[in-house]
Amino acid sequence: MKNHYYNGDICIVGIGCVLPGADNPSDFWNNILNGNCLIREMPAERFNTRLYLSKDKKGEDKAYSNKAAFIENSKLKKICENSGLDFSKNHRLQIMAMEATRQALSCLRPDSLKRVQKNTSLFLGCMEMEESFVLEKIFLNSEKSLREYIKRGRLKDGKRIFEAIKKHFNKGDEFNQLAKIASVLTTSVLNAIKKRFNIGGEGVLIDAACASSLAALDVATGALKSYKTDLAITGGMEGNLGVDTFVLFSKVGAMSAGICQPFDESADGLSQGEGAVIFAFQRMEDALRDKNKIYGVVRSTGGSSDGKSSSLFSPSLGGQILAYERAYYGIDKKSVDYIECHGTSTKIGDAMEIKSLNKFFDNGRIPIGSVKSLIGHTKSAAGAAGLLKCILMLENKVIPPSKYIKSSLAPRNGTVYLNNTPINILRKDRPLRFGISSFGFGNINYHLVLDEFRDSDKSIRSGEKRIPREKISIIGNGFARPDKIDIKSPVARFKIPLQSIASIDRVQLLALTSVIDAFERSNIDINSLNKERVSVIAASSLGLDFALDFVERIRYFELKDALNFVDKKTLDYMMNYKNRFPVVTEDTGHGVLNNVIAGRICNAFDFKGKNFNVDSDLCSFPAALNIAVREIKRSGDIIILIFCDEKLNKIKTRVERKNISCLLLSSLSLAKKNNYPILKLIKDVNYNG
Repeated sequence: MKNHYYNGDICIVGIGCVLPGADNPSDFWNNILNGNCLIREMPAERFNTRLYLSKDKKGEDKAYSNKAAFIENSKLKKICENSGLDFSKNHRLQIMAMEATRQALSCLRPDSLKRVQKNTSLFLGCMEMEESFVLEKIFLNSEKSLREYIKRGRLKDGKRIFEAIKKHFNKGDEFNQLAKIASVLTTSVLNAIKKRFNIGGEGVLIDAACASSLAALDVATGALKSYKTDLAITGGMEGNLGVDTFVLFSKVGAMSAGICQPFDESADGLSQGEGAVIFAFQRMEDALRDKNKIYGVVRSTGGSSDGKSSSLFSPSLGGQILAYERAYYGIDKKSVDYIECHGTSTKIGDAMEIKSLNKFFDNGRIPIGSVKSLIGHTKSAAGAAGLLKCILMLENKVIPPSKYIKSSLAPRNGTVYLNNTPINILRKDRPLRFGISSFGFGNINYHLVLDEFRDSDKSIRSGEKRIPREKISIIGNGFARPDKIDIKSPVARFKIPLQSIASIDRVQLLALTSVIDAFERSNIDINSLNKERVSVIAASSLGLDFALDFVERIRYFELKDALNFVDKKTLDYMMNYKNRFPVVTEDTGHGVLNNVIAGRICNAFDFKGKNFNVDSDLCSFPAALNIAVREIKRSGDIIILIFCDEKLNKIKTRVERKNISCLLLSSLSLAKKNNYPILKLIKDVNYNG
């Protein structure tokens, strides 16, 4: 059977990675094939077990595990030496992302890369700030209030106490203030990549929590299909294994006490991981013209929100199936040869994923797996790691075994199963087809369909570039101010428990208020909408206030070492300072995440389109608007765009947020059809940040 390709098909023409135990894709494949598990105890310099580890799962501000798959500093230093980077001036995210990008771009023919450099865009999945910055910001934000706290306590050794804390948190290092300010914005990674590789297109971080990298890949395919960019560098990165992340997952009860074992009956939770996985995407006609190697074809992507559900942490059968339905629209689901699952190793998550797969893929037998059993849950890089695994499987024609499985969660009479021995992939009369899933906190689901590229089948069905020219209309706008928010409103209207409010960042609550304001002003009945076709995009810099405060509370334990010269009464007084921040509970996780700004709106109003956050320095709004316009032209969805009025406070090295605004966007034809108010027309957005 001859396979046909089309103009506009999205090809993967470059791959690169820096992962635990793997400096490149070749190392990664060897680890997968041999079943090398890289999950082990964190090094002492990153996790002080004496201060933070406790077998008591209810221990305040403690974690019950310190196991993760991590990348040694020695590896990062070696990368810097080989690449001419200064290790002292680049943090983990920058080093990993730049090296993985270098590898991906090195797959392209040099003349091909040179031709498109100025129209190359960056879409990277990232859900949180890099861990080292968080340590360096603690004292800077606390200095004034800490001085006052010491003064109020009338401590006889107050000056010495203050200097000891200052020395501890700054580690006595001379740290360039400009570099410190730059590192406040996680998008410094994008700027570093653009500068190093002379890239001139868009640059954004996409945050959909643990589904971030597949969300970024989806945004990248949209940019290429719109012909607004000619090469997309996309994927995901994760560089935060700070003790605070261990505490957060422990309080949710999602952390494994040992090593994660996805889809095994004995699984008791996830293990964390870190790394960067980067791809280079091109349209099919351009990839063939440039004679770049094609590693695979992104046949389609599908995303959904769970809508109204019991929890922003709980997986949803309907939400996952909706993502599958969208990904396989117009595609024969019987043609799927393998599925790389999300597979977090949590009992509820794994059971729900098996159930959703068996219900949707209701024919034949399909092997499944999860690379998290080897490198842990790399969070915002997880989907990209799964896609890279699938690309390498296509290249080597082997489905690796899940050797650790003893008692599989997958029922014997179901469609999906876990293979414990390698499966050699035989050539078929059609290209091989794999599915990759990724789900995230905030109830966001993504699924990607990857097709094998056969070099012998280069028949391209040409046609005119189908770029929708329809205008986009603003059909509503809303506004919310921090000083005007009434805490009782979200408690009553959205049934948010009063005890949970203390763990929810104000931006999330203000976003809900601004959405209500927008619909009331426009006189549009929310319940009249097709809620499956409403998506929500937030625009904000990573690192909400509550997220930073939460880290500061956890890290305050380190004062016990810095203040070892004071008596117990003085130490108790100083340690009580951390209680100015709420105790970490199971509500803290979704209350501090940027992507949950959008996720909470979907949950409150039962919207089931996509939801994610866009970060592009302090220009996140035009970047998000640009993506929203493309998304409406591509899918026809109504999009609710939430954006923050942000300003960088250079003294406190912190992003300050004031007002929250909301725009309701739709295509002009939909607005006219439904008699929505047309406040303004947007023909196009030219964002090149």
